[in-house]
This record gives sequence, C-alpha cells and structure tokens, in this order.
Amino acid sequence: MSQWIDFQVSLPQRNLTIELDRDQTFSKNFNPKGFALIRGVAGSGKSLVLRQRVEALVKEFDTVLVLCYNRFMKEWIDTTLAQKNLKTKVDCLTFHRWAGNSLKYKYDWDNEAHTRRQLISLAKKSGLQYEAILVDEAQDFYDEWFQALLQVLDPQTQSLFFVYDNTQAVYGQPHRRHSNWTWKSLGIEIPGGRSQVFDLNYRNSPEIIELAWQFMLPALQKAGMKVEQRSRDAEGKIINTPKIGSIIEPRKKSSRSGKVTPLLIQMAYNDMALQIAQQVKLALESHSESSIGILLHPSQTDLKQAISQELKLLGIAHNAPKSSTERQGNVVNRPYIVVDSWNALKGVEFDAVIIPGCDFLKEYPEDRDREFQEYAGLYTAMTRARDHLVLLYQEENAIIERLEQALTAEPVLQTEA
Repeated sequence: MSQWIDFQVSLPQRNLTIELDRDQTFSKNFNPKGFALIRGVAGSGKSLVLRQRVEALVKEFDTVLVLCYNRFMKEWIDTTLAQKNLKTKVDCLTFHRWAGNSLKYKYDWDNEAHTRRQLISLAKKSGLQYEAILVDEAQDFYDEWFQALLQVLDPQTQSLFFVYDNTQAVYGQPHRRHSNWTWKSLGIEIPGGRSQVFDLNYRNSPEIIELAWQFMLPALQKAGMKVEQRSRDAEGKIINTPKIGSIIEPRKKSSRSGKVTPLLIQMAYNDMALQIAQQVKLALESHSESSIGILLHPSQTDLKQAISQELKLLGIAHNAPKSSTERQGNVVNRPYIVVDSWNALKGVEFDAVIIPGCDFLKEYPEDRDREFQEYAGLYTAMTRARDHLVLLYQEENAIIERLEQALTAEPVLQTEA
C-alpha cells in the first residue's frame, strides 16, 4: 500500500515564520471605535487578525463579545485567547449559543425570515450592551443577526469588527454575492479606510490553493458572481480593490510549496474507512505531532461513523462528534485528528486533509444558489489543508471530471515569493 501522506516531506514548511504583513497590521490597529471589516480569501489570516484585534480591544473596553458560526471555530478562538490570558476578559460564543442564552432564540427560527426578525426586537428589549463586538465567518450570519447585534452594540463606540469570505458561503445569503449589495443596507456604514482586503493565501501550499481555486472558479461564474483581482502597479501600490459584492481572486505564496501534489484516488466506497484509518496511522508514524482532518460531505454520516470505528480499532485518538454538542476540544495544539462534516470545520486548518466521497457532491441545475453552496463546501474543505490534500471518490461524474481538469490545468493565480 503506497503512502498518501509523509509529513517528513512537509516539515520544513511548518518552521516558516510569517509575521503580520502590512495589510494585516493596518487592520489590527484600526481605531477601536467604529465599524470595520475585512474581506479575505481562504487562509489569508482573517481569524488571526481578529484574535489580535481582541487583544487590542480588551485594553480599551470592559465588555467585548466574540461570535462565530461553528463550535470548532469557537474552540480555536477560545484556545488562542487563553494562550494570551484573555479568555476571562471576553465572551466568546457561537451565535446560536449566545442568542439562545441571552435572548431565548431558538435554532429553528433560522428557517424563516419572519422568525429571525423576532431576534431584533428581543435584542432591543434585552438591555444588553457591549462596547465591542467581533464576528468571524460573517458570510454565514443572517442579515437579521447583524441587525440584532446593532441593538446590543454601544452606540458611543460602534465598535463592530467582522471578517468574511463569500467564496466560503455554505449557508446561503446569496443576495450578498451580488455586486449591487452593500452593508449599508443593514445599517452598517463602513467609513473610508476601515474596510480592508486580504488576498494573499498563507495557509495552503500553492499546489492546494491552485487546485481549489480552479475547481471553484466555474461555480462562481455559473452563479453570476464577479471575480476581481486586487490589482497592483509595478511598485506594488494598490490600483484596484474589488467591490463589496465581488469575489476576490487569491494570490499564492511560492515559499509555501513543499512540492507535494494533491492526490485524487478512486476506490470502492466500502473500502474507504479502513484505507483512511490505515493511512492516518502511516502518516502519524512519519511525524506524530501532526494534525489531520477527515472532512466529509454533510450527508455522509454512515462513512463518518465507519471511519471513526476503524480509527478506534487501530488505537488512534480522534474526535468524531455525533452531535453538535460534542464539537469541542483541541483544534490548535498538535496532535489532533478530527472526523466530521466539512461545514463543521470552517475556519480550522490541518497539516493534512483527507476528503472521502467527493463524488457525493450534488449538482442542482435548476437552483444555482444551492449548487453554489455545494461547491463552496468542497472548496472550503480543500482549503483547510496546509500541505497535504487527498481526495477520494468511487464513481466518475461531472464533479470528478472538474477536479481532474483542475489538477492538470496550467496555473492561473498570481504568485508572491
């Protein structure tokens, strides 16, 4: 059995020291008061800057609220804040947990706009007030959620800071992907100089981000979404910034390359669980202090359980949550192995990612927004991988053909050393 993942090959990449770049430093140091946002491509440091923004805000304010969409991302933020002794100084929660605890919001209210609107009046009547609110993965927050947050934000500070990437929008909000949409329609007016774009991908090897982008680009075009580069002149000065409704084309970093090519492997669906477990064992034998994410289509609960069972038989510690309440624990300090839906792991990164059953992705010719969300899910899963990416499938279909084409296509993304 050939080995899919050899961490010895990519270890030098882990030792690279990357300081905050000019755009990231500028954003971290925004004036504490006032609305501010970051639009950034996958792996561009949005969440890192949000955490550093928290470090700055706790020096200015006593009541700071940090919100995200999924529990694993909440755990990542919690852990990184704890490393800076900041965990007790902020409230860090998923939106549903915060709204449920503070406003008695119910999860199923998400399904209809009229029930979500109840949240706005509940927030207004709550008497809550935060001097600063920060939101990660804001592309997944409903409009009504933002409108509710404005009701509990101190009007004297208006310190709302949020980061997002519409390419990773797997939970809807299609209206925000149109070029004529603005945050002003929600009452969030961003002053000049407080909106920043991060277009340089630091997380992924250039081989991985190139594959992910070339896979995703046709879906963006089919959805009628405008893609723009953040253009620069010969001296590096910005001459064009993509509009709010546009998708930002990522740039890749050549120094992140470990010369590891992503793998696309065909095998029987019933063989995947055992093969994956055996390959995880081999990978950890190459370097045990590593992280591996096994990310599945949200519908693949049977395969998730089967993979977890095979890992247990091999004595490999891992987290395979059976419910949302079990989505907790370490996703920062190696080693850690997670088996879960790719939607549940948005924002998290791994040294290696295995994605079984890529052919499970569905096409919806009559519903382009739903189809976009399917493709965005796989794109998001691929961009969780720092150095190693393994894609598995059983049956050839249009999705697999697109992946094959993306793997062999000429590079299109701009490169920075």
